[in-house]
Amino acid sequence: MTWKAVFFDLDDTLHDSMKPFQQALVNLFPDKANTLPVEQFYQSTRHYSDLLWEEYENNRITLKELRMKRIQLAGKDFGLNISNDEALCFQQEYEQRQQSLTLFPEAADMLTALKSNNYIIGIITNGPVNHQWKKIESLQLTKWFDKELIFISDAVGFAKPNANIFQTAAKKVKLPPKNILYIGDSWANDVVGALSAGWHAIWMNHRNRQAETDHKPFAVINRHCELYSILNIEHSRYT
Repeated sequence: MTWKAVFFDLDDTLHDSMKPFQQALVNLFPDKANTLPVEQFYQSTRHYSDLLWEEYENNRITLKELRMKRIQLAGKDFGLNISNDEALCFQQEYEQRQQSLTLFPEAADMLTALKSNNYIIGIITNGPVNHQWKKIESLQLTKWFDKELIFISDAVGFAKPNANIFQTAAKKVKLPPKNILYIGDSWANDVVGALSAGWHAIWMNHRNRQAETDHKPFAVINRHCELYSILNIEHSRYT
């Protein structure tokens, strides 16, 4: 393939979103956390977050309400009634835990290898600007990514899977869609979104989810190291 640029999702693609989620869950709901299937509970929260995002974008709910509702709706799926106060306390703890994020193993080496092989690399992520930048800074991602190639939905005015956010990134790098690859963990936002913009997509399916539509990504991977052969680059350990 003639890819010249590779863009990544941020949350649960470059770093493990479930780790701070689990830590917050155990800290605030110790009696409940021990009986919950944490990964499924986390996935349910992400599912409701994606569903509620359109309401947030259209000013029908606030960001605070979105964050409360997603944990409450996920709780109901597992027989939990989470109060507003509990939901707010959980969000505060979750955000605090996100200040000490770490990249997935192999991610740093892979990003260095991409840069060494002259790929243009960027990030497209949904979320509030300040919140996402705190995570980006915590992960020291500007070591690899130029700031002008980091696209955050609330700053751009469009959120994945809307093709407009991908088209905005494509205009910035001055490349046709066929020359751009997108890698992310969300089927709806990342795979469907990128393909709808004419990009190629790789699904980072490390949570072993099921595809939600008939869309065909270029590849499905579980670990970043699988990208070396796909992108025809040598392993790098210069980080």
